[in-house]
Amino acid sequence: VLALAVIVTGSVLGGAVASVAGQTDAEPTVTVTVDGTRMADGDRHETGTDERIEVETAVGEAAPEGAELDEIVLRVEGSRRASVTVNGTSATRTFTPDLDDGNNSVRVIVTDTAGNTNATRFTVFKDEDAPHVFLESPYQSRPFFPIEDGQTNGSAATFAGRVMDDSTVEKLRITHDYGGGQGDTYVLTDVGDNFSIPMQLGYTAAGNETNSFLVTAVDEYDNVRRYTFEIDVSDGQAPEISPEPYPEETNRALFYFAGTVSDDVSVKRATVTLTPEDAGPIDNETIAKTREYQYDDGRRSVAFNETFYLERFVSYELTVSVTDVANRTTTRTYEVERVRPDENLRPEVVVDRDRTVVLDRETLFLSGAALEGQTQRLVVETRDAATGDTVDYETVHDGDYRPRVEFDREVDIGPGLTEVIVRATDPDGVEVTERFYVNGSARTAFVGNDAGDQWPAVTVTSLSDDRPNTASSAVTVRRAPAGETVRIPSLSDETVAGTGNVSLDRLAVSTAAETNVTATVAVSERDGRVTLRAPPGTRPAGTVSIQHSLPADRVDGVTLTLTVDRGYLAAHDIDPADLTLYRRSGDEWTPLPTRVADESETRVRYSVDSPGLSVFSLAGGQPEAESTDGGLVGEFAGLASRDVTDGPRGNWTVTLPEDGSETGNESAAEPQVFVTDVGVNRTEVNVNESVTVNATLENTGDADGSYVAALRTVQGLNRTLVEKREVDVPAGEQRDVQFRTQFEEPGNHTVSVNGTQAGPVVVSEGGGLLSMLFSVLPLRLIGMGLGGLVGLAVVLTLVRFVLRRVGGGEAEG
Repeated sequence: VLALAVIVTGSVLGGAVASVAGQTDAEPTVTVTVDGTRMADGDRHETGTDERIEVETAVGEAAPEGAELDEIVLRVEGSRRASVTVNGTSATRTFTPDLDDGNNSVRVIVTDTAGNTNATRFTVFKDEDAPHVFLESPYQSRPFFPIEDGQTNGSAATFAGRVMDDSTVEKLRITHDYGGGQGDTYVLTDVGDNFSIPMQLGYTAAGNETNSFLVTAVDEYDNVRRYTFEIDVSDGQAPEISPEPYPEETNRALFYFAGTVSDDVSVKRATVTLTPEDAGPIDNETIAKTREYQYDDGRRSVAFNETFYLERFVSYELTVSVTDVANRTTTRTYEVERVRPDENLRPEVVVDRDRTVVLDRETLFLSGAALEGQTQRLVVETRDAATGDTVDYETVHDGDYRPRVEFDREVDIGPGLTEVIVRATDPDGVEVTERFYVNGSARTAFVGNDAGDQWPAVTVTSLSDDRPNTASSAVTVRRAPAGETVRIPSLSDETVAGTGNVSLDRLAVSTAAETNVTATVAVSERDGRVTLRAPPGTRPAGTVSIQHSLPADRVDGVTLTLTVDRGYLAAHDIDPADLTLYRRSGDEWTPLPTRVADESETRVRYSVDSPGLSVFSLAGGQPEAESTDGGLVGEFAGLASRDVTDGPRGNWTVTLPEDGSETGNESAAEPQVFVTDVGVNRTEVNVNESVTVNATLENTGDADGSYVAALRTVQGLNRTLVEKREVDVPAGEQRDVQFRTQFEEPGNHTVSVNGTQAGPVVVSEGGGLLSMLFSVLPLRLIGMGLGGLVGLAVVLTLVRFVLRRVGGGEAEG
């Protein structure tokens, strides 16, 4: 097909026309343009369509008088495609030849009536073929053929392949849809010949869902090729268990067992069980609660760090069992034996309660001794109880091992409540600590402790909390007796924590075994900037969050005493008689029997019994039943736009599918993600020993959202950023995030995840290099080394004893 446009000009073109190189002045002048681009002899032009070729010509300046143009010929690949007879001294002709795909050799020939000829040769490359895509991962497809449906094992896949085209591929768009809305759209620009995209695929055996793909490749000439196919994902491997290094023998009762369980699709549930060799299981900890498969829920790997109590000197089996979504179960058993120490060299710190007195507002006379065992180092530290800042730090002894180290000295204290800490270090580097409180202003020593029996030791320390209308405190109970109720706080004129209108006055905790307790308590009241956690449909008056170190099986019961201001309740249209305390357990709110213990014209006091510590909501009204209509739930989950910063070369963007639309009021949908709980797995560690921090994030909004959880460590006024992690939290769901940290300085430390605190973690000086060596050296080598050191110490002690005896005998003689 040839389209010809004729433009005849009756006059000679004004000005000289640029001539083609090599022509004589008698030859016609010729200017050839292809789609506006001027073509010289030997040039090349690329295009994706049949573009116009315009020829502008005139007789040469040296042509004989009266000469006129005769003919314009267009030849493509040696064949004549057009021939036009022209008259006059100048003319312009436009041709649109039907070019073949690929290279086309074009020649434009112009003649005049005097027999002069001008020929211009050039190449037009035409690309009308769309790019071809074929996969190399997660499976291979055939080049130049449609991509067929495929199958792969494991949900973490690399979507990779090759792109072939005669020109530049400007865009590769990959839309992944799983289960009617879950998935992402990836747009890769400046593709080149290869592409590789890390991608999370959905598990197709979980239901009727499948991984549907639409791959669109566009080259620079807007040639488009689309591929549609599906990928089935199966669970091809059994789950794996990877414990961290642990000792096969220990002489300590507390045993820390950590590691990771993982699966190539998702972990359904996981537990670890402790069993002594001569009895049945005595402890069972849930590593991962039972959960059916959920797309992109981060359950491919679950880290654990559990603490077990080895009560007797026998061998124990730790059995880890993990089940994946295909119901494959992997079980591994690990053995540990608790052995008796060869010699008890641990000292006992005794404070002389008769001689220890507060001299003035800032001075304490401290008297006592480290008895029994062997003491290598003894230090005294005083801390401001409100801030945790160190007031004084003194070394009493640091050097040789002594069976008795006495201390009688003055130490600095604060004018208010001050914590006094005496630490004695044994030959194994283990610190024995004795703590008590004094009040400088009141000139009182051993605050909160009965002179006849100092245990249990209860302390409540107010914490700084930047959250609006929220008050927090740190609670510590040392040596809580088994079967007895511990009153927190121990002084009747104090409270646990409270805002201006809501306060937790008392906690009464009964434990099943003698234990230490650390907890962080936060009390919040209603505020225009704060959304209180509460059962749906209720009117919350306040929340109480208790983050604690006490295992659930060691809690026999808890009684909470709360006080609420009447005017505050009236302002929020809450009837005092209608208030109920709800306890958060798992994903549910459980109402607790709530009774009025005392009331006045200004306040109402409530008393509530609870089976354990948790998050509590004091709310009025009746909670709504949870909706069972899941028809729209998750239909458009995971479609929020996000930026992808990793991947192959080129520019990445991730967008919504073009046909994605969401029902309802889209502008009203927004995520509300916050930290609901923070806990630590260990409350007493040595320097540089690992501590696991677990945080729970909850999204109470009606849209999915990502949340950056930042872990900080706090000691006094020093706040140190440890790590940040971005977590995707679907609407109405929770996500757990786990950090690990360690402390280089001894003292009381607190951990904080975006303002929600846990602890304190008491860090002793017994770690450092020795602890690091223990964590990497083989257990038998450690045992041989310690055995050699202990043996050497015994020999030196005997030699010293003999020399003293011999020396003493000679002196007497």
